[in-house]
Amino acid sequence: MLPTPTKTGRFLPTLLLVLALIFIVRQPEKAAHFATSALNGLIALADAIGTFASNLG
Repeated sequence: MLPTPTKTGRFLPTLLLVLALIFIVRQPEKAAHFATSALNGLIALADAIGTFASNLG
């Protein structure tokens, strides 16, 4: 049995975590692909912000 959140503000993050765990367990290949794509997107965003910041000055 999953622990129930004590505050109402914790309901949505707990629900998203449970759904993510179900997705990871049931479809690990798709979850790995999604995680890799998300990380590549974050790296590209960080690179773009770094390039923008270096060209400001």
